[in-house]
Amino acid sequence: MPAEPPLGVMNYVPRFDAACLIAGALAWGAPAVAHAQTSGSPSPEANPLPSQQESGPQAQPLQTMIVTGSLIPRIGDGPQPVTTLDRDFIQKQADQTVTDVIQRLPQAVGSFNPLTTTGIGSSPGGAAVGLRGLPFNATLVLVDGQRFPANPFPSVSTTGGPVTFVDLNSFPLAAVDRVEILKDGGGATYGSDAVAGVINLILRDNYNGADLTDYYGVSQRGDFEVNHVSLVAGINHKISDTSKFNLLASFDFYNQTPILSKDRPFSNTLNHQQWDPRYPAQSIFPSTAGYYLDPVSGTTYTLNPGTFGNATAADFKTDGFPNPNFSTKDQQIAPREQRFGSFFKINYEPTPWLRLHDEFIIQRTEEVSSSPNQGFGGNDALTIPASNPYNPFGVNLVPEGQVLPEFGPWRIDTVTRTFRNNADLVLQLPRDWFLELSFTYGESDGTEIVDNSLKRDAVQAALNGALSGYEGEYFNPFVDEARSGPNRGFYPAIATQQRQNNRTDLAVWTLKTGGTVWDLPSGSITLGAGLEYRSESLIQSNDLNNRQYNVLSGSFPGPQTNARRHLYSAFGELTIPVLGERWSVPGARNLDVVLSERYDQYSDFGSAAKPKVTVRYKPFSDLTLRASYAEGFIASSLGQLFGTPIPGLQTISDPNFPPGSPQHTYGVVAYTGGNPRLKPENSYSYFAGAVWSPASSDPERSWWRWAKGFTAYLDWYQINLRNLVGNVSAQNLVDLAGAFPGAVTRGANGQITQIFATFQNLGDERTDGLDFGASYVTEELPWGKLDVEVNATYIYSFRQRQFVGANPDRTPGYQLWDLEDSYGVPDFKLIASIFYSKRLFGADTLRTGFTVNYVDSEHDLTDNFKGSFPNASLDAPGYVHRIGSFTTVDWQVSYLLGTSETVHPATSASRYGQAGNSAGGEKESVPEPGGSHRGLRRWLQDTTLTFGINNLGDVKPPYSADWYQGYDTSNALPFGRYFYVQAEKKF
Repeated sequence: MPAEPPLGVMNYVPRFDAACLIAGALAWGAPAVAHAQTSGSPSPEANPLPSQQESGPQAQPLQTMIVTGSLIPRIGDGPQPVTTLDRDFIQKQADQTVTDVIQRLPQAVGSFNPLTTTGIGSSPGGAAVGLRGLPFNATLVLVDGQRFPANPFPSVSTTGGPVTFVDLNSFPLAAVDRVEILKDGGGATYGSDAVAGVINLILRDNYNGADLTDYYGVSQRGDFEVNHVSLVAGINHKISDTSKFNLLASFDFYNQTPILSKDRPFSNTLNHQQWDPRYPAQSIFPSTAGYYLDPVSGTTYTLNPGTFGNATAADFKTDGFPNPNFSTKDQQIAPREQRFGSFFKINYEPTPWLRLHDEFIIQRTEEVSSSPNQGFGGNDALTIPASNPYNPFGVNLVPEGQVLPEFGPWRIDTVTRTFRNNADLVLQLPRDWFLELSFTYGESDGTEIVDNSLKRDAVQAALNGALSGYEGEYFNPFVDEARSGPNRGFYPAIATQQRQNNRTDLAVWTLKTGGTVWDLPSGSITLGAGLEYRSESLIQSNDLNNRQYNVLSGSFPGPQTNARRHLYSAFGELTIPVLGERWSVPGARNLDVVLSERYDQYSDFGSAAKPKVTVRYKPFSDLTLRASYAEGFIASSLGQLFGTPIPGLQTISDPNFPPGSPQHTYGVVAYTGGNPRLKPENSYSYFAGAVWSPASSDPERSWWRWAKGFTAYLDWYQINLRNLVGNVSAQNLVDLAGAFPGAVTRGANGQITQIFATFQNLGDERTDGLDFGASYVTEELPWGKLDVEVNATYIYSFRQRQFVGANPDRTPGYQLWDLEDSYGVPDFKLIASIFYSKRLFGADTLRTGFTVNYVDSEHDLTDNFKGSFPNASLDAPGYVHRIGSFTTVDWQVSYLLGTSETVHPATSASRYGQAGNSAGGEKESVPEPGGSHRGLRRWLQDTTLTFGINNLGDVKPPYSADWYQGYDTSNALPFGRYFYVQAEKKF
């Protein structure tokens, strides 16, 4: 493996310096030769392709465009491996959110969305996707090539702590023209997070006309109703022969109703043993009949279910287990969601060499969900005094767990408001160079409110009979809350509202330049370079009761995090055509090399220099081979670095004292929080791929002309990720005090006084896989047109060197776990579709087709990772649960009422590939004018009516025994059979 570049010190690696200096010196001495690659003005972001401009009677001229992963605007595809999901893909699947679109990707596994942990999630309303099975912070999400503010509610994992992410639900779908995915590492161009790939949302541009869409969908069971209305409108205005102006606006409204857990058989109970005795009973919430501890004697008491009134000692089990609670009352598997979004864009070109651009995107998301009232547990430090008249034991007791439905469910209402503005100025310079200056500012503000929570001090006072206004009245915890609610009268005095107000912001200044350095017979040597300044912050605040740890089972305990950082970056890209154009022969049509490097200087951890080398080789015009080596990194989140330490009582065994002694086992306060000494996670990735499009370059003379319209691809990748961020338990820190200096503090008597369980860099992982697929699109024939497409991903290796504790010699111990096919990361995923279309009446188009979605089987959450983790605690000895595969079939039919106009034979219907490259053209036939030009037909022209059924077979998601919702929420959907209708009208 290549050696890791040093981090944390100023060390600009000079791999790219010499090439930049030479290229810069040559730039002004190069001959001024016109070349097609830079025809037209460079654009600061991707322009819509001619085949994708959905309205406007006049076609726009083909211009150079920014390709994801490249600094230089270009015509056609380039060395970078980029795939595109266009509007046609979105319409075929009838997806209504950006999240839905991206999560269909075969490479997207292990993602999360509002359905993942409804009601108790750390990022309500948010959604993120992880490519290649890696965490979602290993995939960078951009909008028109620029960064977007992070969600204000970081996702808190059990292993990596608070991780920031770009919320895919922050973008109104109506504003998105297409989605481009860079399939290999992009750290050398974009910096942090671009490890598994880059998702670049290309927003609509140069739109002329209007498009109104109305969608309604509902499940077969009458829930999960979705109403989605959007409007896009734009105008192009030519001010003079050398200047033009474009204005575009879109509006988007989305509303979704919830699904209750009780309304689906796989999630209506937590007692999974009803299906198989080897399955665990998922009692994740305390019971309505409580569990109590005598802290002096260590005796536990469990209230018998059904008890109400004044309990006696006979109503308890002594030293038994807590009562299981399998009820899913008040629990949802899909929340209520509502979103309003708008997008505005202005392009102004006063001259052919100057372009001014501004775009503004805003979205308001509200999620309303519920979960059982969390009641109180062992960490709430409550005491039921012996003086409480309902206490039948005459000793102080500590409640260890009891839900309190008599006070109503926890209702969580979360509102997130996100906006981003990007303004830039582009100058076309002599010798086809350009200069672009851009400024981006974005902000995401979120407010989360939890109703029906309880104040700890007020409940304690009520247990003591000393609550102000209720003196002499006692809270009775010794009842089964499912049968009785004797404490409702205390509600006004003990209830509280939890509140969290968070904000993230992002400011980016970018200066880029680039162009042709030298024209060779093989093509143009191009150079791109840039400078960037970026600042980002995370500001969190919560209510007073949470800050003082005064909420029972509080959602946001303790002081919150306030942190900011900034960074300076320099980056460059040099493209060298070795073969091509006049320097090419059969078997060596094209060979070009791209050298990229980026240097980042962070204010919190230091510097990083990451290179990338990309090679494209075309032995024949119809066959493209690509390969790359890329380095990248994931900068630790502000929460991981500076999160406020949260105290908690932990019981530890002290190795400094002999077992059995009073000093060996005792309780100590452990603080979990950020670690400002964290290092970034570093990546080293390899990519190789091939794309074959027979007869695409010369269909008339190629002997492959019978295969015209066919494309196949195969990609291989390997990603190595090091310095993984994770948690170390308090006991492991005690056992490994020498490996984690400063984590354990001891007092004068030698006993531990406190433990700082901060995040640490632990272990590494490697994933290998294949992406493959094919498509075939026929010409428009008398019988119609056929469009077939298959895309799949196979992860054949996924291994992680995992920290597991202390070795016998008290050194850190690691094991190599085989995570291939583990929970949340199935090793195979496929999406395939076949669509048939036919022109009718000379103007209309009928289209219908089927889409198959397949997710392979996987292991359940409790796993020994194919025996590589021999100490795993399985639910049944030697038995690992397996989640079955999930296959659904969707059907759609649409009818377009076209414009009744004659298409003249001279009209050329040139077709362009997804990267803007010409794929050949053919003259359209001349249909007879059809339909009436008057009345209803005139008003309905350019209207598309669509009807569809998703999950035709009403297939239930495969059963997951170890997850409380009963299915893998990141890779399967709980809707069942789903019906939808949509009407779209273009003006």
